[in-house]
Amino acid sequence: MTLPLPASGLVRGCWQLSRGHGPEWSRERAFAALDEAATRPGPLFLDCADIYTGAEQLLGDWLAARPASAGQVVVFTKFVPDLDALSTIDRSYVRDIVLRSRDRLGVEALELVQFAWWDLSQPGWLRAAEWLTELAEEGVVRNIGVTNFDRGALTALLDAGIPVVSNQVQYSLLDRRPQRGMTDLCLQRSVTLLAYGALAGGLLSDSAGAPAPSRSLVKYRLIADEVGGRAVLERARAALAEVAARHRSTMADVAVAYALRQPAVGAVIVGLSRRGRAVGARRLRLEPGDERSLEAAVPQEVPGEVFELERDRGGPHGRIMRYNLNREGSGWVRGE
Repeated sequence: MTLPLPASGLVRGCWQLSRGHGPEWSRERAFAALDEAATRPGPLFLDCADIYTGAEQLLGDWLAARPASAGQVVVFTKFVPDLDALSTIDRSYVRDIVLRSRDRLGVEALELVQFAWWDLSQPGWLRAAEWLTELAEEGVVRNIGVTNFDRGALTALLDAGIPVVSNQVQYSLLDRRPQRGMTDLCLQRSVTLLAYGALAGGLLSDSAGAPAPSRSLVKYRLIADEVGGRAVLERARAALAEVAARHRSTMADVAVAYALRQPAVGAVIVGLSRRGRAVGARRLRLEPGDERSLEAAVPQEVPGEVFELERDRGGPHGRIMRYNLNREGSGWVRGE
């Protein structure tokens, strides 16, 4: 399996298109944003999920309305079983949800299905990954990835022969948890990191005003609190602005360039908002001194491994999650 990656390093995230994420997007606005994103040179890479309310179907409708452009669009999606279903998942559960994603998107095969599992202490995730591998062997899925898996779980999947090609994780100037062993593991085992949250919901971007209220903004403000809150966030923004001025670029481009520079990172996911679509007007290459000055502005680190705080359902990060939305065919799990 070989995962295609954008030459620009950018994948456009579709969490903002899901109902319940924040201010509602009309079908017309979503189509317009997708049309604009598709005008950039090269294939358009999109990232969605089975539990982003309505997003897969909306993308399928957009692709059907743009048949001439379909070959220039690559869609990544996810398989996120409900928390309440983890103890009873069987082969048909996996198959039905994955085939539903394929039908919604209207594609012959799913380019990448990223597997998530809410509670790694509950057994069954390895078996579910094996059933997902069967779908890859049938040609329903071309590539298997995971999202928010920690080192132990990812190692177990790889050791069991699951052909995992990617792990989608939060990675930004504010959240450098992947540096605690995940990047080393991925480099050793040829797994690509797909980084979400590089703009921290807009907190790390140029903005005349506050980002629009949304679930992602709540999520990333909690991350900012872990590294020192408003004072550290302002220092990070000042450092980004300084580097951006030096490169005659923008804070958002610098924040994305920082994430792209990290070992094992193959692409960064940015949203389809106007702020997100403005990212990547030019490919910015940071110098080592730029990276050092940025990290010096955020000396405190988010504790734990990748997604460790979020797995504590009683903590502030876990309490904002919605865990049982696949039974309704919609929802959200993370991301830009």
